[in-house]
Amino acid sequence: MKIRLWVLYLLLIPCLNFGIPNAHCESPKSEIRNPKSKIPKDEAVKLFADANENYLQAMKLIASKNTAEADQHLREATVQYEAILAGGFKNGQVYYNLGNTYYRRGELGKAIVNYRRAARFMPRNADLNANLRLVKGVTEDKELSTEIPVVVKRIFFWLFLLNRNELSIVAVSLYVALMIVLFVSNIRKYAWFRRVFIGFSSALFVAVVSLGIKIYLEQGVSRGVIVTSKCEVRYGPGEEYEPKFEIHNGSECLIEGEKDDWYRVYVKVGVKQDKGSDASPGEKISSDVRRGWLQKKYVDMM
Repeated sequence: MKIRLWVLYLLLIPCLNFGIPNAHCESPKSEIRNPKSKIPKDEAVKLFADANENYLQAMKLIASKNTAEADQHLREATVQYEAILAGGFKNGQVYYNLGNTYYRRGELGKAIVNYRRAARFMPRNADLNANLRLVKGVTEDKELSTEIPVVVKRIFFWLFLLNRNELSIVAVSLYVALMIVLFVSNIRKYAWFRRVFIGFSSALFVAVVSLGIKIYLEQGVSRGVIVTSKCEVRYGPGEEYEPKFEIHNGSECLIEGEKDDWYRVYVKVGVKQDKGSDASPGEKISSDVRRGWLQKKYVDMM
């Protein structure tokens, strides 16, 4: 019985940190710290507080129709949030607040980029997910339906609810528990230890595979967002090539290659196949229609 309780305790350790993140005024805790950080933690916390104050002041000014002064506060908040990130503090709450600030400034592409970055740290944050859907809903280009079926999300719930760090904790905890079971099984010959060993081995395999998938989706696949009002995707990597189609602020794309100052992209939105003909989000068209070359300056990488 004591052994069973000990194994259960080890399994529960990673779950203690899986709560939903706090509201946007929480002091930032560095989730990834650059060893060559340019600013100390105290200064980052102060910048975060000042940026939040600027954002709140901007909201009050917007409510009172003072848009000029509100925009100034939003610009100051943007500079402060970005200074925290540039200083080596990669934090989901900072990315989220920065996304809100860009959204209030009307820069939808940069808002989406920062919401996507924030989601890597806090995938279960309801406010973040709601804001991302809101911004995606007002972009000019309609995104193709790539929603993962609910049944898949429920079956593989851990892959969608846990971030990379949390999956790493689960994998390490399962490995430690497995080693304890293996050690004890060599001392005490219980018949049910074999079933426990198989159970932990299977869970560890699933955790490691899930972690690999998570890392691949975040680092192995290059994604970008259009951060200019509109731009042309061309047939080749140069302005001498004819435009193929046009996309707008907030459109997302996959980066399939690059050459000089150009990206070869696959866009996730309906595009014009010919003059006067729009491809609807649900229409099946050749995947090559949505491929082309785009100048790097128009894209912000996630």
